[in-house]
Amino acid sequence: MVPFLWWASPLTAQSFSAEICTWKDDRPAAVSITFDDASYTQYEYAYPILSKYHFKATFSLVGEWTKEEASYSAEPGMFQIKKMGWPQIRRLHQDGHEIASHGYRHQRYDRHLPIDTLAAQMKKNKTLIERHTGAPCYTIHYPYSFAWDETASAAQKAGFWFGRTGDDTDNSATPSNLWMLKSRAILNDTIPDLSAFKEWLEQARGKWLILMYHHLFPKGSKEMHILEYHKVRNTYSLYPETFDKQMQMLAQTGYWVAPIKTVGKYIIERQHTRLRTYRCIGRFIIKLKTDLGNEYDEPLTLRVKVPWPQVSVKINGKENVYANTQGTLLLEALPGSKIVIKKQ
Repeated sequence: MVPFLWWASPLTAQSFSAEICTWKDDRPAAVSITFDDASYTQYEYAYPILSKYHFKATFSLVGEWTKEEASYSAEPGMFQIKKMGWPQIRRLHQDGHEIASHGYRHQRYDRHLPIDTLAAQMKKNKTLIERHTGAPCYTIHYPYSFAWDETASAAQKAGFWFGRTGDDTDNSATPSNLWMLKSRAILNDTIPDLSAFKEWLEQARGKWLILMYHHLFPKGSKEMHILEYHKVRNTYSLYPETFDKQMQMLAQTGYWVAPIKTVGKYIIERQHTRLRTYRCIGRFIIKLKTDLGNEYDEPLTLRVKVPWPQVSVKINGKENVYANTQGTLLLEALPGSKIVIKKQ
C-alpha cells in the first residue's frame, strides 16, 4: 500500500501554502501598554479601563517601594505617592497582566560597575517578584529608561528575556536587541494630545509599539494640584478620562495588544520556527520545526491556503472541522506541533 500520492502540478503548488504571520491573529501591528512605579492609581483607574477593552498590560514595580499593603513612598525630595502592595500586584498577575521589574531602587544603574555586579543588582528585584507572584519575571523596565550596551548584557545575565528603554520611537517586527526595546512615553495629559497619539498608532503599522505610562490622577486630585502648583511640565501623569480615550483609539486599530513578554516570546518563536509542508491527495501536512524549549508557550498564528471548501484540521491529535469559504485559514499552533489538514 502506498500511503501518500504526491501532487506535483504547478496548479497544486500554487493552491497550497503555509506561513507564520508576523503578529498573532494576523493583526497589522503589535502594541504593549506598560506602566512604571506601580502607583496605586494604576490599579484604581487603569486596571478597570484595560479590562473594559480586554487589554493586558505590563506593570513594573520598584522593590523597596512595594510592601505587604499599599503604602506611600517617593524618592528623596519628591512628594509621596501611594503605591500598590503585593495583594494588588498578585491580583493583576492572576488576571493575566505581566509583572515586570523597575529596579529594587528607583535609581539609574551605575555604568561604571562590572556587568556581574549590575546583574546581581537586577536579579534582586527579579527574585523578589518571583517569590511573591510564584511566576517567572521576564521583563525589566530600566529606571529612568537609562540603559547602554552593558546594561542589556547585565539584564540578560540576570535572567531577563526583555528590557525596555525610552528613545521615543517604535520597534521593528524583528528587534535587533530584545534587552533594548524602545518605547514612547506619555509625558502629561496633553503630550501627546489625541491627534499625536493617533499618529503614533498610524505610524506603528507593521511594527511593535510600546507605550510607557506612569500615573493616572483624577482632575482636582491633590497630586495634580501639587504638580500644577510647581509648574511641572513633564508630569508623567494623565487623567483617567484621557487614558480611556487613548485605549478606545487603540481598540479601533485592530492591532494586537499584549504584554511585552507575550509579544517578545512570539517574536522569538517566529524567528526560530521553520515550516515543513507535505502535500498528498486529500491531505496537507505542516510541521513546525524549532530548536526552542517548552518554556516558549505562545501559540503562533499560521496563514494556510488550501483549495478545499471544507476541511478537518488536526493539531497534535486534536481535530476540528472548518468551513474554508475564503480559501485561507488562520490556525494557531505551538512550535514543534504537527498540523494535518484533510479535505472533507
